[in-house]
Amino acid sequence: MPSPSRRRLVLFVIFCGGLLAFSACSSPPKRNKPTVLMTEYDDSRVGQDAAVNVASQIGILDSPQLNAYVSRIGHKLLRGIPRRSFRFQFSVVDQEEPNAFALPGGYIFVSRGLLALAENEDELACVLGHEITHVTQRHAAAQQALATRGLMMPWIRAGKTAAYGRNMERDADKRGQLLCAAAGYDPMAMSTFLARLEKTERFRAGYSRNPGWLDTHPGSKERASVNAVRAREIRWRRDPRLGDSQASLYAEIEGLPIGQRPQAGVFHGDLFLHPDLDFSLRFPNGWYTQNTNSAVGAQEPRGRAIVFLASDGPTETPQQSIDKWQKKNPESDRTELEDSRQVKIGKIDAWRIKAKVRNRITSYVTFIPYREGTWLVTATSRSSDEKSFLGRTLATARSFRPLTPKERASIVQSNLHIESALPRERIDQLVKRTGSSWDVRTTALYNGIFIDHRFDGGESVKIVKTTPYETEASTANPAPSDSPTSGP
Repeated sequence: MPSPSRRRLVLFVIFCGGLLAFSACSSPPKRNKPTVLMTEYDDSRVGQDAAVNVASQIGILDSPQLNAYVSRIGHKLLRGIPRRSFRFQFSVVDQEEPNAFALPGGYIFVSRGLLALAENEDELACVLGHEITHVTQRHAAAQQALATRGLMMPWIRAGKTAAYGRNMERDADKRGQLLCAAAGYDPMAMSTFLARLEKTERFRAGYSRNPGWLDTHPGSKERASVNAVRAREIRWRRDPRLGDSQASLYAEIEGLPIGQRPQAGVFHGDLFLHPDLDFSLRFPNGWYTQNTNSAVGAQEPRGRAIVFLASDGPTETPQQSIDKWQKKNPESDRTELEDSRQVKIGKIDAWRIKAKVRNRITSYVTFIPYREGTWLVTATSRSSDEKSFLGRTLATARSFRPLTPKERASIVQSNLHIESALPRERIDQLVKRTGSSWDVRTTALYNGIFIDHRFDGGESVKIVKTTPYETEASTANPAPSDSPTSGP
């Protein structure tokens, strides 16, 4: 699973707009000023626009069954809020890391990684209750108001904003537990899930991270402890119609994709492989990589340069592609084309332009016609850093080519499955017997047990099975390497 630091690239690309990332982040045009969330109407309008961006950038998991399941739980919790101003929508995003977030106006998302980590339906309900609270209490508007408050030194404002953010997380935990209890779910599940999330963070990072002064979230360990104490004080009764909480969740997540999905392309180190579209691309060694629904790219560790690949639609002439690129550029009136020339990408006749924005940002855009479409490899840096990164980023564009048979054969897909444990069976024995791809430690973590655990027999256990990924292209006759007609 990718390091949390790799999340920076997706934010960098999504919110800064790719090519004009540095200039857009430092001084966005006035027409792009964010809407002030003064009213619930503003919440609904801004949330709707942001939800469209989430769907296009991160992607909604193509599983009507899972999306309907999460939506049913969410709307059951909403019965505890008889008067509400928003029409809530619940979706599962195609993200392998455990994550959940809410947008103003009632748009709530959980990741497939969170569904894999949850141990029962109670835990999922508590997460949804937490996010529902963020919406109903208009926490986004409150945070925005504090962040923009005048007559306050910047460092004081930053500290107060972060502290307020932590208080809102605690409030969302509390109200989320109460919503769950009212719906017949166990409020203690908020604590057990956060405890497992804390172990996951420690497992990935190698240590348990303490919250810093400017952190917006209290540490998961602290929240788990506080929520456990509160849960013991909440009076609740399980809704018998819910049935077995674990069995209900497990029945829904059987077959859930785990890790990278080949349908969206996979990273093998710095090499990106896309089996369905039949191409590979190598990014600079040691850069932070990220694969989103609309682009795949890499960012220099210190944020001084990015390079990413995106589709530009059907194949067009070079001039048509350049004209389209300029129209999409939000600062085309401040962009100067310094160079435009034909280049070779393997045996493909491609085109490359060099552009400068405000004389501060330099971008090289390579237009690569490949089968029925055109692909853009964009390399962007501050003009002062251009020479430092030019060789590495242009090498990325030159690396674009069809997959080799060996690369295609290396691509696998992993899916979650539920197995029954045998009496007195150890985790390592179960992993070996079922052929699970998870090691002992990961299996213990995702099943909420210790690594030396012995099963009584009959328990449902989450495992992962990995199989070769096959597409129609994998059995088709390969076209000549580097041929402009050898791609999708």
